[in-house]
Amino acid sequence: MGRWFVRGHDLTAAAALRAVEELRLPHQLVSLGFGPERSVVEVAVRESGWVRCPGCAYVGPSASHICTADAPAGDQPSAAPELRLEQAQEPVPPSPAAASLAEFGAAQDRLLPGADDATWEAVPLHLRQQLRGPAHQLVSPAQGPLTARENRRLLNAVRAASRMRMTGAHWTLLLTTGRESFGGPRSQRAQRLYEALEQVAAEHTAPAPASG
Repeated sequence: MGRWFVRGHDLTAAAALRAVEELRLPHQLVSLGFGPERSVVEVAVRESGWVRCPGCAYVGPSASHICTADAPAGDQPSAAPELRLEQAQEPVPPSPAAASLAEFGAAQDRLLPGADDATWEAVPLHLRQQLRGPAHQLVSPAQGPLTARENRRLLNAVRAASRMRMTGAHWTLLLTTGRESFGGPRSQRAQRLYEALEQVAAEHTAPAPASG
């Protein structure tokens, strides 16, 4: 504290922090109180010395801007798009080539994108948070079927859910695993986790198209 980074090391540290925490930009904005009702750009203009150029679409530090409003048309840069968060939309069914039908688990009879599909990165924050608590309880400590050696990958996926550090492979495994693999029929911890997964399946995956 009281010192600053060697040139460029601040960018490396910021990138490393994002890799460790796996925070997406919308999550960071929301955690700091920004969103549709409070623009981070407007706060930067008002409090941090940013400028909004009246001659073009530039918004940013004044020292780095040269207005090109009077330049020839071919030399003018295209207008910068307004910064915004996309409105929440209904789940879009993945293309048949990228999707597979879940035969078991919370997503049974629903279409799941491939493990590498970017759709998994867009699972809404409230669904991740609802899954986080039951997942943490289920592995603190792990008991029953989750302690079996053959369920090691499943245990790792539940732990990833408890840390909100999910990959597409984690989501696919959790959503296609039967209820009994998480715990016995009387396990309330396993039941709460499975119900959270069912909600993810209902809100973020597409039902299989009707035959014919």
